[in-house]
Amino acid sequence: MTSAANLGPLVRLWGISASRLPSPTASSDDLAAFLVSILQEALPFIDSAAPRHARSADPDSSSTAAAAAKNPWKSKGVKSSPADSATPVEVSERVVGAGELETVVARAMLSDEIKKKTQSRLGNEVWACRRSAHVDAAQKGTASWAEFVRCFRDEHAAAEDGFTPAVVATCEALSWDCGGVGPVDIAEGDEEEEERGNASSRQRWGRFTLKVVEMRHKVGRPVLKDRTFPVLQLTATVVTPAAGSGAEGEPREFVVVSIPVPDFGASEASRLAREKGAQIAAYVSVERIRILEARDQQQQQSQKRSGKAGEIEWLMATASDAGGVLPSWVQNMAMPGIIWKDVPLFLKWIAGERLKKDVAKVGPLGGAAETTENTTATNTAAAMTSKPVGRKRPDSDDRTRRSTG
Repeated sequence: MTSAANLGPLVRLWGISASRLPSPTASSDDLAAFLVSILQEALPFIDSAAPRHARSADPDSSSTAAAAAKNPWKSKGVKSSPADSATPVEVSERVVGAGELETVVARAMLSDEIKKKTQSRLGNEVWACRRSAHVDAAQKGTASWAEFVRCFRDEHAAAEDGFTPAVVATCEALSWDCGGVGPVDIAEGDEEEEERGNASSRQRWGRFTLKVVEMRHKVGRPVLKDRTFPVLQLTATVVTPAAGSGAEGEPREFVVVSIPVPDFGASEASRLAREKGAQIAAYVSVERIRILEARDQQQQQSQKRSGKAGEIEWLMATASDAGGVLPSWVQNMAMPGIIWKDVPLFLKWIAGERLKKDVAKVGPLGGAAETTENTTATNTAAAMTSKPVGRKRPDSDDRTRRSTG
Protein backbone atom coordinates (compact mmCIF):
# COMPACT_ATOMS: atom_id res chain seq x y z
CA MET A 1 0.00 0.00 0.00
CA THR A 2 1.07 3.57 -0.44
CA SER A 3 2.56 5.22 2.65
CA ALA A 4 2.59 8.97 3.23
CA ALA A 5 6.24 8.97 2.15
CA ASN A 6 5.13 8.08 -1.39
CA LEU A 7 2.61 10.88 -1.80
CA GLY A 8 3.79 13.67 -4.08
CA PRO A 9 2.85 17.24 -5.04
CA LEU A 10 1.63 16.62 -8.60
CA VAL A 11 -1.29 14.19 -8.39
CA ARG A 12 -3.16 16.37 -5.93
CA LEU A 13 -6.47 18.20 -5.83
CA TRP A 14 -4.68 21.56 -5.56
CA GLY A 15 -3.48 20.91 -9.10
CA ILE A 16 -0.70 22.39 -11.16
CA SER A 17 -0.37 25.99 -12.28
CA ALA A 18 -0.46 26.70 -16.02
CA SER A 19 2.96 28.32 -15.65
CA ARG A 20 4.42 24.96 -14.60
CA LEU A 21 3.17 23.06 -17.63
CA PRO A 22 5.84 21.91 -20.08
CA SER A 23 6.80 24.36 -22.81
CA PRO A 24 5.09 23.76 -26.18
CA THR A 25 8.60 23.17 -27.55
CA ALA A 26 9.78 20.96 -24.67
CA SER A 27 12.37 18.37 -25.65
CA SER A 28 11.69 14.66 -25.37
CA ASP A 29 14.03 14.48 -22.38
CA ASP A 30 12.15 17.25 -20.57
CA LEU A 31 8.79 15.66 -21.36
CA ALA A 32 10.06 12.27 -20.20
CA ALA A 33 11.14 13.68 -16.84
CA PHE A 34 7.75 15.35 -16.36
CA LEU A 35 5.76 12.25 -17.35
CA VAL A 36 7.82 9.98 -15.11
CA SER A 37 7.31 12.34 -12.16
CA ILE A 38 3.54 12.05 -12.56
CA LEU A 39 3.57 8.27 -12.97
CA GLN A 40 5.84 7.76 -9.97
CA GLU A 41 3.07 9.30 -7.86
CA ALA A 42 0.03 7.93 -9.68
CA LEU A 43 0.98 4.26 -10.05
CA PRO A 44 1.68 3.40 -6.39
CA PHE A 45 -1.40 5.39 -5.35
CA ILE A 46 -3.84 3.52 -7.60
CA ASP A 47 -2.14 0.20 -6.87
CA SER A 48 -2.79 0.76 -3.16
CA ALA A 49 -6.53 0.66 -3.91
CA ALA A 50 -6.34 -2.78 -5.58
CA PRO A 51 -2.81 -4.26 -5.46
CA ARG A 52 -1.97 -6.18 -8.60
CA HIS A 53 0.23 -8.79 -6.92
CA ALA A 54 0.70 -10.18 -3.44
CA ARG A 55 2.95 -8.04 -1.28
CA SER A 56 5.70 -9.39 0.88
CA ALA A 57 4.86 -9.91 4.52
CA ASP A 58 4.67 -6.82 6.70
CA PRO A 59 7.03 -7.35 9.64
CA ASP A 60 4.72 -5.25 11.83
CA SER A 61 1.67 -7.37 10.98
CA SER A 62 1.01 -10.71 12.64
CA SER A 63 -2.04 -11.58 10.59
CA THR A 64 -3.96 -10.86 7.41
CA ALA A 65 -6.53 -9.03 9.52
CA ALA A 66 -3.86 -6.71 10.88
CA ALA A 67 -2.61 -6.00 7.37
CA ALA A 68 -6.16 -5.26 6.21
CA ALA A 69 -6.61 -2.85 9.10
CA LYS A 70 -3.66 -0.83 7.82
CA ASN A 71 -5.19 -0.50 4.36
CA PRO A 72 -5.94 3.22 3.85
CA TRP A 73 -8.88 2.39 1.55
CA LYS A 74 -12.11 1.60 3.40
CA SER A 75 -14.90 -0.30 1.71
CA LYS A 76 -18.11 1.61 0.99
CA GLY A 77 -19.99 -1.42 -0.28
CA VAL A 78 -20.86 -3.00 -3.62
CA LYS A 79 -23.25 -1.43 -6.13
CA SER A 80 -25.02 -2.98 -9.10
CA SER A 81 -27.16 -2.04 -12.08
CA PRO A 82 -28.18 -5.37 -13.67
CA ALA A 83 -30.06 -3.76 -16.54
CA ASP A 84 -26.87 -2.27 -18.01
CA SER A 85 -23.90 -3.96 -16.34
CA ALA A 86 -23.30 -7.68 -15.92
CA THR A 87 -20.86 -7.07 -13.08
CA PRO A 88 -21.11 -5.38 -9.66
CA VAL A 89 -18.99 -2.35 -8.76
CA GLU A 90 -16.85 -2.29 -5.60
CA VAL A 91 -16.62 1.16 -3.96
CA SER A 92 -14.06 2.39 -1.42
CA GLU A 93 -12.81 5.64 0.10
CA ARG A 94 -9.50 7.04 1.31
CA VAL A 95 -8.80 10.24 3.24
CA VAL A 96 -5.41 11.86 2.69
CA GLY A 97 -5.17 14.06 5.75
CA ALA A 98 -4.11 17.69 5.86
CA GLY A 99 -1.11 16.68 7.97
CA GLU A 100 0.10 14.29 5.26
CA LEU A 101 -0.32 17.01 2.66
CA GLU A 102 1.63 19.51 4.75
CA THR A 103 4.50 17.01 4.73
CA VAL A 104 4.22 16.71 0.95
CA VAL A 105 4.44 20.48 0.52
CA ALA A 106 7.33 20.81 2.96
CA ARG A 107 9.54 18.30 1.17
CA ALA A 108 8.55 19.20 -2.41
CA MET A 109 10.96 21.26 -4.51
CA LEU A 110 8.54 24.15 -4.94
CA SER A 111 9.17 27.86 -5.06
CA ASP A 112 8.18 29.88 -1.99
CA GLU A 113 5.35 31.52 -3.94
CA ILE A 114 3.90 28.19 -5.06
CA LYS A 115 4.30 26.72 -1.57
CA LYS A 116 2.40 29.66 -0.10
CA LYS A 117 -0.48 29.28 -2.58
CA THR A 118 -0.60 25.52 -2.03
CA GLN A 119 -0.55 25.75 1.76
CA SER A 120 -3.43 28.20 1.68
CA ARG A 121 -5.56 25.46 0.08
CA LEU A 122 -4.55 22.63 2.38
CA GLY A 123 -7.30 20.42 3.74
CA ASN A 124 -8.22 16.75 3.73
CA GLU A 125 -8.35 15.13 0.30
CA VAL A 126 -11.20 12.65 0.24
CA TRP A 127 -10.76 10.10 -2.54
CA ALA A 128 -13.50 7.80 -3.79
CA CYS A 129 -12.62 4.69 -5.78
CA ARG A 130 -14.54 2.17 -7.83
CA ARG A 131 -13.45 -1.19 -9.20
CA SER A 132 -15.17 -3.61 -11.56
CA ALA A 133 -14.15 -6.65 -13.63
CA HIS A 134 -15.65 -7.30 -17.07
CA VAL A 135 -15.78 -10.15 -19.54
CA ASP A 136 -13.77 -9.20 -22.64
CA ALA A 137 -16.61 -9.22 -25.18
CA ALA A 138 -18.46 -6.72 -27.35
CA GLN A 139 -21.87 -7.64 -26.01
CA LYS A 140 -24.62 -6.27 -23.76
CA GLY A 141 -23.59 -5.75 -20.16
CA THR A 142 -19.86 -5.66 -20.86
CA ALA A 143 -17.30 -4.39 -23.40
CA SER A 144 -14.30 -5.66 -25.31
CA TRP A 145 -10.69 -4.76 -24.62
CA ALA A 146 -10.54 -2.94 -27.97
CA GLU A 147 -13.51 -0.80 -26.90
CA PHE A 148 -11.88 0.07 -23.57
CA VAL A 149 -8.65 1.05 -25.33
CA ARG A 150 -10.42 3.21 -27.88
CA CYS A 151 -12.79 4.90 -25.44
CA PHE A 152 -10.49 5.50 -22.48
CA ARG A 153 -6.95 5.62 -23.82
CA ASP A 154 -7.32 6.95 -27.37
CA GLU A 155 -10.54 9.02 -27.22
CA HIS A 156 -11.09 9.65 -23.51
CA ALA A 157 -12.70 13.09 -23.67
CA ALA A 158 -14.93 12.23 -26.62
CA ALA A 159 -16.12 8.99 -25.00
CA GLU A 160 -16.75 10.66 -21.64
CA ASP A 161 -18.73 13.33 -23.45
CA GLY A 162 -20.75 10.56 -25.05
CA PHE A 163 -21.69 8.48 -22.04
CA THR A 164 -21.83 11.11 -19.25
CA PRO A 165 -25.18 12.95 -19.31
CA ALA A 166 -23.86 15.85 -17.22
CA VAL A 167 -21.16 16.84 -19.73
CA VAL A 168 -22.39 19.68 -21.94
CA ALA A 169 -19.17 20.90 -23.58
CA THR A 170 -15.63 19.67 -24.18
CA CYS A 171 -12.43 21.16 -25.55
CA GLU A 172 -8.96 19.75 -26.18
CA ALA A 173 -7.03 22.97 -25.60
CA LEU A 174 -3.36 21.92 -25.70
CA SER A 175 -1.34 18.85 -26.59
CA TRP A 176 2.32 17.84 -26.62
CA ASP A 177 4.14 15.58 -29.04
CA CYS A 178 5.34 12.66 -26.90
CA GLY A 179 6.42 10.54 -29.86
CA GLY A 180 10.08 10.92 -28.99
CA VAL A 181 9.66 9.76 -25.39
CA GLY A 182 10.87 6.18 -25.18
CA PRO A 183 9.61 3.48 -22.80
CA VAL A 184 10.66 3.82 -19.16
CA ASP A 185 10.70 1.40 -16.21
CA ILE A 186 8.64 2.61 -13.24
CA ALA A 187 7.89 1.00 -9.89
CA GLU A 188 4.20 0.60 -9.08
CA GLY A 189 4.65 -0.53 -5.48
CA ASP A 190 5.76 1.83 -2.75
CA GLU A 191 9.32 2.43 -1.60
CA GLU A 192 8.98 -0.10 1.21
CA GLU A 193 8.14 -2.85 -1.28
CA GLU A 194 11.13 -1.92 -3.42
CA GLU A 195 13.38 -2.16 -0.39
CA ARG A 196 12.02 -5.64 0.29
CA GLY A 197 13.02 -6.69 -3.22
CA ASN A 198 9.55 -7.00 -4.71
CA ALA A 199 10.71 -6.63 -8.32
CA SER A 200 7.32 -7.72 -9.69
CA SER A 201 6.01 -4.22 -9.03
CA ARG A 202 8.09 -2.71 -11.86
CA GLN A 203 6.55 -2.16 -15.29
CA ARG A 204 7.76 -0.73 -18.60
CA TRP A 205 5.61 2.20 -19.75
CA GLY A 206 5.39 3.93 -23.11
CA ARG A 207 2.98 5.24 -25.80
CA PHE A 208 2.57 8.47 -23.83
CA THR A 209 0.11 11.26 -24.57
CA LEU A 210 -0.20 14.59 -22.76
CA LYS A 211 -2.87 17.24 -23.25
CA VAL A 212 -5.00 19.83 -21.48
CA VAL A 213 -8.70 19.06 -21.68
CA GLU A 214 -11.56 21.32 -20.58
CA MET A 215 -15.01 19.95 -19.76
CA ARG A 216 -18.14 21.72 -18.59
CA HIS A 217 -20.62 19.81 -16.40
CA LYS A 218 -24.12 20.78 -15.36
CA VAL A 219 -24.62 20.12 -11.68
CA GLY A 220 -28.14 21.26 -10.87
CA ARG A 221 -29.63 23.75 -13.28
CA PRO A 222 -31.18 26.24 -12.81
CA VAL A 223 -30.23 26.53 -9.13
CA LEU A 224 -26.52 25.79 -9.48
CA LYS A 225 -24.12 27.06 -12.13
CA ASP A 226 -22.34 24.75 -14.53
CA ARG A 227 -18.82 23.78 -13.48
CA THR A 228 -15.81 23.91 -15.80
CA PHE A 229 -12.98 21.45 -15.17
CA PRO A 230 -9.61 22.17 -16.86
CA VAL A 231 -7.24 19.20 -16.42
CA LEU A 232 -3.85 18.08 -17.59
CA GLN A 233 -4.42 14.54 -18.86
CA LEU A 234 -1.69 11.93 -19.29
CA THR A 235 -2.10 8.46 -20.78
CA ALA A 236 0.54 5.72 -20.66
CA THR A 237 0.56 2.07 -21.70
CA VAL A 238 2.49 -0.93 -20.43
CA VAL A 239 4.68 -2.06 -23.32
CA THR A 240 6.11 -5.56 -23.61
CA PRO A 241 8.01 -7.28 -26.46
CA ALA A 242 5.95 -9.54 -28.68
CA ALA A 243 6.90 -13.21 -28.46
CA GLY A 244 9.92 -13.99 -30.60
CA SER A 245 10.57 -10.40 -31.69
CA GLY A 246 11.80 -7.05 -30.46
CA ALA A 247 8.58 -5.32 -31.48
CA GLU A 248 5.99 -4.26 -28.92
CA GLY A 249 3.20 -6.70 -28.17
CA GLU A 250 -0.47 -5.82 -27.91
CA PRO A 251 -1.23 -3.56 -24.92
CA ARG A 252 -2.76 -5.25 -21.88
CA GLU A 253 -2.75 -2.33 -19.46
CA PHE A 254 -2.90 1.47 -19.49
CA VAL A 255 -3.51 4.38 -17.12
CA VAL A 256 -5.12 7.80 -17.44
CA VAL A 257 -4.06 10.50 -14.97
CA SER A 258 -5.94 13.81 -14.75
CA ILE A 259 -4.62 16.78 -12.75
CA PRO A 260 -6.43 20.12 -12.27
CA VAL A 261 -5.04 23.26 -13.88
CA PRO A 262 -7.05 25.78 -11.82
CA ASP A 263 -5.72 28.96 -13.46
CA PHE A 264 -5.96 27.73 -17.05
CA GLY A 265 -8.70 30.27 -17.77
CA ALA A 266 -5.97 32.94 -18.00
CA SER A 267 -4.33 31.08 -20.91
CA GLU A 268 -5.04 32.11 -24.49
CA ALA A 269 -5.33 28.40 -25.31
CA SER A 270 -8.41 28.09 -23.08
CA ARG A 271 -11.89 28.12 -24.57
CA LEU A 272 -14.22 27.02 -21.79
CA ALA A 273 -12.42 28.12 -18.61
CA ARG A 274 -11.98 31.65 -19.94
CA GLU A 275 -15.68 32.11 -20.73
CA LYS A 276 -17.31 34.99 -18.88
CA GLY A 277 -18.78 33.84 -15.59
CA ALA A 278 -17.26 30.36 -15.78
CA GLN A 279 -17.31 28.59 -12.41
CA ILE A 280 -13.97 26.76 -12.23
CA ALA A 281 -13.98 23.46 -10.35
CA ALA A 282 -11.34 20.79 -9.85
CA TYR A 283 -10.95 17.04 -9.92
CA VAL A 284 -7.91 14.79 -9.80
CA SER A 285 -8.12 11.16 -10.87
CA VAL A 286 -6.10 8.06 -11.63
CA GLU A 287 -7.63 5.37 -13.81
CA ARG A 288 -6.08 1.95 -14.44
CA ILE A 289 -7.51 -0.50 -16.96
CA ARG A 290 -5.87 -3.88 -17.53
CA ILE A 291 -6.45 -7.48 -18.55
CA LEU A 292 -6.18 -9.74 -15.52
CA GLU A 293 -3.54 -12.45 -15.77
CA ALA A 294 -3.45 -15.96 -14.34
CA ARG A 295 -0.92 -14.90 -11.72
CA ASP A 296 -3.41 -12.31 -10.44
CA GLN A 297 -5.83 -15.06 -9.41
CA GLN A 298 -4.42 -15.69 -5.94
CA GLN A 299 -4.27 -11.98 -5.20
CA GLN A 300 -7.87 -11.50 -6.33
CA GLN A 301 -9.01 -14.27 -4.01
CA SER A 302 -7.02 -12.98 -1.03
CA GLN A 303 -8.57 -9.53 -1.51
CA LYS A 304 -12.02 -11.10 -1.97
CA ARG A 305 -12.35 -9.25 -5.26
CA SER A 306 -14.16 -10.26 -8.43
CA GLY A 307 -12.35 -11.01 -11.66
CA LYS A 308 -10.86 -13.96 -13.50
CA ALA A 309 -7.88 -14.34 -15.80
CA GLY A 310 -8.69 -12.76 -19.16
CA GLU A 311 -11.25 -10.35 -17.73
CA ILE A 312 -10.81 -6.57 -17.77
CA GLU A 313 -10.26 -4.76 -14.48
CA TRP A 314 -11.48 -1.16 -14.51
CA LEU A 315 -10.19 0.83 -11.54
CA MET A 316 -10.65 4.57 -10.99
CA ALA A 317 -9.98 6.83 -8.00
CA THR A 318 -10.84 10.51 -7.82
CA ALA A 319 -11.08 13.51 -5.49
CA SER A 320 -12.97 16.67 -6.42
CA ASP A 321 -14.02 20.13 -5.34
CA ALA A 322 -16.92 21.70 -7.20
CA GLY A 323 -16.67 24.95 -5.27
CA GLY A 324 -19.75 27.11 -5.06
CA VAL A 325 -22.28 27.03 -2.23
CA LEU A 326 -22.26 23.35 -1.26
CA PRO A 327 -19.86 22.49 1.57
CA SER A 328 -17.07 20.09 0.68
CA TRP A 329 -18.21 17.58 3.32
CA VAL A 330 -21.55 17.26 1.55
CA GLN A 331 -19.82 16.61 -1.77
CA ASN A 332 -17.41 14.10 -0.22
CA MET A 333 -20.21 12.20 1.49
CA ALA A 334 -22.08 11.85 -1.80
CA MET A 335 -19.10 10.92 -3.98
CA PRO A 336 -18.94 7.13 -3.37
CA GLY A 337 -22.59 6.88 -4.35
CA ILE A 338 -21.97 8.77 -7.59
CA ILE A 339 -18.80 7.49 -9.23
CA TRP A 340 -19.87 3.85 -9.50
CA LYS A 341 -22.62 4.90 -11.93
CA ASP A 342 -19.98 5.53 -14.62
CA VAL A 343 -19.79 1.77 -15.15
CA PRO A 344 -23.41 1.13 -16.18
CA LEU A 345 -23.51 4.50 -17.98
CA PHE A 346 -20.55 3.52 -20.15
CA LEU A 347 -21.76 -0.03 -20.82
CA LYS A 348 -25.22 1.19 -21.79
CA TRP A 349 -23.72 3.82 -24.10
CA ILE A 350 -21.25 1.48 -25.79
CA ALA A 351 -24.06 -1.01 -26.43
CA GLY A 352 -25.95 1.76 -28.19
CA GLU A 353 -22.87 2.66 -30.24
CA ARG A 354 -22.58 -0.95 -31.41
CA LEU A 355 -26.23 -0.94 -32.43
CA LYS A 356 -25.71 2.24 -34.46
CA LYS A 357 -22.80 0.61 -36.29
CA ASP A 358 -24.83 -2.53 -36.97
CA VAL A 359 -27.68 -0.47 -38.41
CA ALA A 360 -25.23 1.50 -40.55
CA LYS A 361 -23.80 -1.74 -41.96
CA VAL A 362 -27.01 -3.58 -42.81
CA GLY A 363 -29.62 -0.81 -42.92
CA PRO A 364 -32.56 -0.27 -40.55
CA LEU A 365 -34.64 -3.08 -42.15
CA GLY A 366 -31.86 -5.65 -42.24
CA GLY A 367 -30.82 -5.16 -45.87
CA ALA A 368 -27.50 -3.79 -47.12
CA ALA A 369 -27.17 -0.09 -46.44
CA GLU A 370 -27.60 2.01 -49.56
CA THR A 371 -24.47 3.92 -50.53
CA THR A 372 -24.91 7.19 -52.40
CA GLU A 373 -22.74 10.15 -53.18
CA ASN A 374 -24.62 12.16 -50.57
CA THR A 375 -24.22 9.59 -47.76
CA THR A 376 -20.51 9.27 -48.55
CA ALA A 377 -20.09 13.02 -48.25
CA THR A 378 -22.06 13.02 -45.01
CA ASN A 379 -19.96 10.24 -43.50
CA THR A 380 -16.75 11.99 -44.54
CA ALA A 381 -17.89 15.21 -42.88
CA ALA A 382 -18.87 13.34 -39.72
CA ALA A 383 -15.47 11.66 -39.54
CA MET A 384 -13.72 15.03 -39.84
CA THR A 385 -15.67 16.40 -36.89
CA SER A 386 -15.64 13.32 -34.65
CA LYS A 387 -13.79 15.23 -31.89
CA PRO A 388 -15.70 18.50 -31.59
CA VAL A 389 -14.19 21.42 -29.70
CA GLY A 390 -16.51 23.07 -27.23
CA ARG A 391 -19.51 21.11 -28.48
CA LYS A 392 -22.79 21.68 -26.67
CA ARG A 393 -25.77 19.39 -26.59
CA PRO A 394 -29.25 19.45 -24.99
CA ASP A 395 -29.54 18.68 -21.30
CA SER A 396 -30.40 15.07 -20.54
CA ASP A 397 -29.65 14.45 -16.86
CA ASP A 398 -28.80 16.53 -13.82
CA ARG A 399 -26.49 13.92 -12.37
CA THR A 400 -22.79 14.73 -12.33
CA ARG A 401 -19.99 12.22 -12.28
CA ARG A 402 -17.55 14.05 -10.05
CA SER A 403 -19.39 16.75 -8.13
CA THR A 404 -22.69 17.50 -6.50
CA GLY A 405 -22.75 21.28 -6.37
